[in-house]
Amino acid sequence: MGRSNGGSGSTLRVTGEMTIYRASELARHLLARLAKKPAAARLDLSEVTEIDTAGLQIILMLNRATAATGSRLVIVRPSNCVSEVLALCNLTHLQAGDEAAA
Repeated sequence: MGRSNGGSGSTLRVTGEMTIYRASELARHLLARLAKKPAAARLDLSEVTEIDTAGLQIILMLNRATAATGSRLVIVRPSNCVSEVLALCNLTHLQAGDEAAA
């Protein structure tokens, strides 16, 4: 997991699994990073190798947390497994377009 700042936004990176086995650790880490209330939160999931319903819950929790502060969560560069889950759950609107991910 990592973070980089870009202007008024923040990019959070998740690597490896987004599964029940790491859910508590990921949620705690990502919510702490969002506590600084960036104008826009970008979630780079390009290196996520596996995602289950716990990982999906983390994405939904982050989306709700950013919306509560007047910010917006945008998923950039989702890995194939993340893209498949987002499509299956009708959540592709959380993904950035190609131009926003560059």
